[in-house]
Amino acid sequence: MDPISQGEPRVVWSFWIACGLAITGGILPLTLAAGGTNRIGGAAIPFGVAAMAFAAAALLYRRGRPLATALYFVAGMALVYGMLTMIAVPLRLAVIGTCDPAPAICPAGFERPMSGGEDSGLAIGVAMGTLAILVGFFGLLMLFRLRPQTATPPPTRKEKPWALSPPATEMPAPARTEPEPAEVAIAAPSSESAAPTPETAAGDSVAAPPKPARKPRAKRTPKPPAELPAPEERLELAAPEEPLELPAPSAPSESEAEADSTS
Repeated sequence: MDPISQGEPRVVWSFWIACGLAITGGILPLTLAAGGTNRIGGAAIPFGVAAMAFAAAALLYRRGRPLATALYFVAGMALVYGMLTMIAVPLRLAVIGTCDPAPAICPAGFERPMSGGEDSGLAIGVAMGTLAILVGFFGLLMLFRLRPQTATPPPTRKEKPWALSPPATEMPAPARTEPEPAEVAIAAPSSESAAPTPETAAGDSVAAPPKPARKPRAKRTPKPPAELPAPEERLELAAPEEPLELPAPSAPSESEAEADSTS
């Protein structure tokens, strides 16, 4: 359930007005038709149930919207049932038929027509039931427009921001006066008195001598780049040998010429 933070007067008055309309719609039909037969008096029971449901919704609507919605649904169903009960009487008479009014004898299975009181009670009951449903719906609509209760966060302590202290101003160092050469010569310790005394040793332990300044590192000369080896010379192929020439034919000798001639 979602509890409601604050009560809305329109919600409360809407449910109470609907409850009064339901009571009126159930009582007036009984009083108007009291002189004769009252065939619409049974609607008083559902109208009474609807009035109790509206009253419970007016008292318990802070418990949450689901509860109020359920009570309104019960009240609406009871009102609709009561109005249908009253409307069913003239419909039944119209379908079955009616007999002659008194003092005529009415045959079995027939009913006498509705009296003036019944007609008035029927109209008032239907009107009051319809108004009760509409007014209750208005109250339920106002209820759904209310904001639900939200848990309030615990109060937080707001701390003031710390005021920034002004930056400390540096005191100017006292001007150091250099002693004259004569004073330096006089104030220079002798070799004999160079030995540290307990007082001077304590003073030295307190104030450590400043560290010597670090000598700047000499820049190294960059190494010359390595020379690439000389490209090797390509070996030339040997020239092809010239083909040997055949010896020139020699001239035939005289002996061979004579032999040829004899032959």
